[in-house]
Amino acid sequence: MVSILLIFLILLNINTTIENLAQSDCQTPFGPNNRYSTQINPVSIINGYFNNDTKLDLAIANDVLGSVSILFNNGDGTFQNQVVYAVGAFPVFVTVGDFNNDAKLDLVTANQAENTISILLNNGNGTFQNEKKYSVGTSPACVTVGDFNNDTKLDLATTNNDDRTISILFGKGDGIFENEKKYEVGSHPQALTVGDFNNDNTLDLAVVNSNENSISILLNNGDGTFQHQKKYEVGSTPKAVAIGDFDNNNRLDLVIVNQDANNISILLGNGDGTFQHQKTYRVGAYPQTVTVGDFNNDNHLDLAINNQMRNTVSVLLGNGDGTFDNQKTYVADAFPTSLISGNFNEDTKLDLVVTNGGSDNIIVLFGNGDGTFPNPTTYKAGKVPVSIAVGDFDNDTILDLVTANSGEDSISILLGGGDETFQNQTKYRVGPQPQSVIIGDFNNDSKLDVITANHGNRSISILLGNGDGTFQKEKKYRVGPNPSYIAVGDFNNDTILDVVTTNEGENSVSILIGYGNGTFQDQDMYEASLYPKCVVVDDFNNDNKLDLITANSYSVSMSILLGNGDGTFQRPMSYTVDSGLIFVAAADFNNDTNLDLTAVGWGNTVYIVLGNGDGTFQEEKRYDIADIAQSVAVGDFNNDMKFDIVVANNYDTSISILFGNGDGTFHDPIKSTTGSHPYAVTASDFNNDMKLDLAVTNDQDNNVAILLNSCP
Repeated sequence: MVSILLIFLILLNINTTIENLAQSDCQTPFGPNNRYSTQINPVSIINGYFNNDTKLDLAIANDVLGSVSILFNNGDGTFQNQVVYAVGAFPVFVTVGDFNNDAKLDLVTANQAENTISILLNNGNGTFQNEKKYSVGTSPACVTVGDFNNDTKLDLATTNNDDRTISILFGKGDGIFENEKKYEVGSHPQALTVGDFNNDNTLDLAVVNSNENSISILLNNGDGTFQHQKKYEVGSTPKAVAIGDFDNNNRLDLVIVNQDANNISILLGNGDGTFQHQKTYRVGAYPQTVTVGDFNNDNHLDLAINNQMRNTVSVLLGNGDGTFDNQKTYVADAFPTSLISGNFNEDTKLDLVVTNGGSDNIIVLFGNGDGTFPNPTTYKAGKVPVSIAVGDFDNDTILDLVTANSGEDSISILLGGGDETFQNQTKYRVGPQPQSVIIGDFNNDSKLDVITANHGNRSISILLGNGDGTFQKEKKYRVGPNPSYIAVGDFNNDTILDVVTTNEGENSVSILIGYGNGTFQDQDMYEASLYPKCVVVDDFNNDNKLDLITANSYSVSMSILLGNGDGTFQRPMSYTVDSGLIFVAAADFNNDTNLDLTAVGWGNTVYIVLGNGDGTFQEEKRYDIADIAQSVAVGDFNNDMKFDIVVANNYDTSISILFGNGDGTFHDPIKSTTGSHPYAVTASDFNNDMKLDLAVTNDQDNNVAILLNSCP
């Protein structure tokens, strides 16, 4: 009997021969490896030349562990592993300046939990001295640098979030600072910036007051003292502020990020220390910080903002007259907390670096020089797409897509164009909360049909294909309660396709034997274990009879049901791991002709379980992916004739690729960007270049991302 894996490969028209499969060392088939680890919850970032080599390095404040991470740039946009320095408790902001006039950039952090700032002087070789602390006001949220008293020595200003003040600390030029002097501002000052707002050659301050939806402007008297604040209205809960000349009139303007309004405010400066009424522009959900730069090389300043709740970055291109185009969004990683711009790969184009508190890393978005940044190609699907399958639905030899849309009880059909593009979706109604979708020719008419497992009731929906990309109205069959996954196979060796569902509500699987005309017998049910989430079908004991293995989310186990070849199955055997499992897939990872397993679950772990060929399995091996995975796809993605694994990381914006060594072991995972909360992933060749590409459903973006394989 041909295994399900081979049927799958044939169905997807992967006809690559051994001669075409040259050895490859391609390690980034789906985009650059642009993520770098930090410590827990990086919240602020700044760039600078920390080791005097003309390559922009990074400094990141990690609030949970009270540290700063230094990442040195290799000059090509890649970064070395972090070097960590201790600072005060809960550092929420970091910036740079030459505080001791030795032409080396030093660091300063605002330590919110202990009402201090930390100064780390640079030794000039990329290392820093131990911190020295200075007291400021209550809960400092931001720190900025400038020469406020015109003595050519850098001074500091902090916002004190809990006492309606800012602190000014005058520098002595040797790395030492005087005691703070305070000025009153608005309620909960969150951030500040410096600039000469009235053209008197002295630095003034702009402070955002997050609890009263205002900014405070404090004009400098020229001696380091400041006038009483003047306030301007901005949006709801302002979080960040930056300066720039947005209308090219040689007067400084302001941009403010308004967290709860999901917008930014632009206040054009009059050049005398006053500002015009705000104009707002919409950005993403829960914006946090902003960086200013010319991203499309037109000599007009543009803006980039990180949106925490959608895991995105908004880029607004400036028109040079103080107005901005509508946002274009780009995928970041989980819970982006801050961002910075700079030319990190020395190609004369500005790039972005984003800190991500949900994934404890940074991500680099390399600029194209035209105002755009890399982004996956996406296509709209239905609401909450949670499963995807690939097949040729209109018999044009071009691969098409189908998604199960759990949020609106539908499937989406996206017909392929053969040139890596897809047409707009066509939707068909199915049962409530479809959780899984499969394809197959269930009525033997050489036209592909579709079946969904409907989690909202005890049913599956079958939609017979017309062969032209359209489908007939659904017909339902009863299965167990809360079916979560559906798979296909010929369980009774009659050359007719049957189906199996996992039933979470009854800890069982349902077998529906096919008649070959698109109809099925009533279900037979078999015991599994607690909350089976997924099932894989193949011949695991080499007896030419299809078996079942379920991933059980509540019993930290897999259930193995060996097939008898007549449509019935033996009692389940249990294989225990240390985490609840939600997905399982099969392939021969060690080239011994026995099928092995890979599984993922709630524990941020990929499990590799090698098969003995008799239905039993060896002790699992584990690989940490540092994310909660949702699904897995298996294939040879770097053309070395060894099976690799791709994991959809549902709690961030990425997939993880684990390249196989061919002996059952794997390289450490490498991430590539997809979209917000990737859920399901499948592999096929969408552009007919003999390389496996990926299609990924992003259940918060309600779309499908296509990641083309770029390996040579």
